[in-house]
Amino acid sequence: METVPGKDGLVSPDGTAHVEYCVSATSNCWWATTTLSEPQGPVWQARFGEHTPPHLITAFAAALADPSPLPRTSNPFSIPGYGTKLIARTYRELPAVQVALALEERVHALAARRPAPPTAPPAPRRPPASPGPAR
Repeated sequence: METVPGKDGLVSPDGTAHVEYCVSATSNCWWATTTLSEPQGPVWQARFGEHTPPHLITAFAAALADPSPLPRTSNPFSIPGYGTKLIARTYRELPAVQVALALEERVHALAARRPAPPTAPPAPRRPPASPGPAR
């Protein structure tokens, strides 16, 4: 990403991804927009307001800037119909064991993100029986 001349933001080298800082009377926010061509309009947009946790913005920015290709299924409906000339597709077969391991890792990663359920407080203890009157 590089700075956009005359704007508060960034643009990808191919011009398809833009991140802009917006200031309004009510709030300040960041907009991330991806377009394939101007007439088509945005493919998607994300807005991060002033109350968005910084770690979410950091994770989003890291994923947006990641140059590694996105794995997709071979289903033609999983790839957008427009902008296909900008998309390079390569096919490769993966062993079932590799897919199973990737799924298992993903499940463990998602489970680790969820906080552990609260433990039930211990049952209240009865005070020791006080000795009654001596007989």
